[in-house]
Order: sequence, then C-alpha cells, then structure tokens
Amino acid sequence: MFIEYLTNLLGTVYKVPGTIDPEKSFLELEVDSLSLAELGAQLADDLGIEVAEEDLSSTTTVAELAGLLESRGADIPA
Repeated sequence: MFIEYLTNLLGTVYKVPGTIDPEKSFLELEVDSLSLAELGAQLADDLGIEVAEEDLSSTTTVAELAGLLESRGADIPA
C-alpha cells in the first residue's frame, strides 16, 4: 500500500526515472538530500506524520520507509 504511494510520488513529483525498485536506497535511486528533505516535509503535510531526518537518509530504502509509515499508523490521502 505505502510502497505504491511512495513509488508514485517519487516518479511523478521527484522525477525518479524508470521503474522504482522498493528495495533500492534513495542513494541508488539518485534522490538527493534536498529532495529527501522535501519528501519528509511532503509526507508530514500529506500524512500528518513527522519523519525524522535520520529515518529518511540516503541509505533508506523505499520499502523501509513504507514500513515506517505503516508502523506509525499513517493513512494514505484520498
């Protein structure tokens, strides 16, 4: 559920090219630190859940972030 939301967000808003493998880190997906900061802010706005900077590092995978959001009870916006 969150993997689809995040891969869609990364592809459309952050222009990550191609198919996004959820097991790849943000570094491997070439998402820079500024985009990670923006992503954290967007997740806070969209989901109402703060994501700490250390939870959203270049070595974090999409799947790990999805698990974190799920564990914190986030709801995907309609």
